[in-house]
Amino acid sequence: MKRLMRGLLIVVFFLSVLALNGPGASPQDPPNKDSSKYGKYIISKDIYKVIPTDYTGTSLLSHNGELKADLSMGYHCVTKPILFDETHSHPNAEILCFIGGNPRDITDFGAEVEISLGPEHEKHVITQTSCVSIPANLPHCPLNIKKVTKPIVFLEISLTPSYKAVGSSDR
Repeated sequence: MKRLMRGLLIVVFFLSVLALNGPGASPQDPPNKDSSKYGKYIISKDIYKVIPTDYTGTSLLSHNGELKADLSMGYHCVTKPILFDETHSHPNAEILCFIGGNPRDITDFGAEVEISLGPEHEKHVITQTSCVSIPANLPHCPLNIKKVTKPIVFLEISLTPSYKAVGSSDR
């Protein structure tokens, strides 16, 4: 759990820095990546992804070891309803964060999210900034971002370098 919290804090710090630069901030390459001692630890262009069918703008996505760490993540801006309907599980813990999109007040949450957990599909409705901590092998989804009145951030963090879902065709 300590490892999970440490990883979550690192990712949240990184994303907070991005949010303070504003939505129009331009990506930058690390300075002199090849000749510096620690430039290899700065990862940028490899994780920028535009996912036009679901999310707004550019996402940060590392599902295939791009972060060179024991975690994977996706950071997405959500401005419209989205449904992930396939129940699945992972052999690792996962945290799903639903965060208000106002960088000055992340509790300013303008959405209604419904998530089902467990084999019995126990439904939970999220109407405030929240994190859902999903233990390894716990079936989850459908995940239905039903209503969005203000942009929100959907941050998914998995304790594995490569994101894999058991029982799902696309995640």
